Amino acid sequence: MEHRKSVESELQAYQQRCVEAEERAVEESAKASILQRQLADEKTGITSRIKRVTKAAMRTFATKFQGKIDRAKEKIRTLGGNPKKKLVQLAQVEANIEFARILREAPDSFDAEVAKTEVWLPNVAGGDVEFDGLFAGLDSDLVISPISSDSSGTARDNVSLETLATDVGVRAFNGSMTDELGVNHDDDEYVNIDD
Repeated sequence: MEHRKSVESELQAYQQRCVEAEERAVEESAKASILQRQLADEKTGITSRIKRVTKAAMRTFATKFQGKIDRAKEKIRTLGGNPKKKLVQLAQVEANIEFARILREAPDSFDAEVAKTEVWLPNVAGGDVEFDGLFAGLDSDLVISPISSDSSGTARDNVSLETLATDVGVRAFNGSMTDELGVNHDDDEYVNIDD
C-alpha cells in the first residue's frame, strides 16, 4: 500500500510537471507569435521607409533633371532666334565686304566672278535647312516625361539623398547588406519600389 501511494504521488507529480510544461509551451508559443508579428511589422516599416526615400530621391532627380532640360531648351530657343539671325547677317556682311574688295580690284569679267561664286554655292546650299533640322531634332530630343505624376520637387530640390533617407529613418548609408550588429540581410525579401 505504501508503494502504491508512492507511485500515485509520483504520478501526480509527473502529471503536474506535464501540465506546467504544457502551460510553459503555450506561453512560449504566444511569445513567439508576438515576436513574429513584431518582426513582420518592422519589415513592413522598413520597406515603407525605403519606398518613401526612393520616391523622394526619384522626384528630386526628376525635378533637377527637368530644370536642366528647361534651361537647355531656353538656350536652344535663344540660339534659334537672334543669334541665328546675327550669324546669317554676319555672313551677308562678310560677303558684301568681299564683294566690294573684288569690285575695287576691277576683275576682268564679272562672268569669271560669278563662276567662282557658283563653285562655292554647293558647299553652303541647304545650310539653313540643315541648321533648322538639327535645331528641331535637338529641341524634340530634350522633351522628357516626368518620372511620377506626384513629383513636386519644390521643397526638396537641394536636399541630399542622405538627408532624405534620414528623414524617413534609414540609418546605414554604407551600401552594405550587413547592419550595425553584423546581421546579413542579403537574403531578405526583395523590395519592389514601383507602386
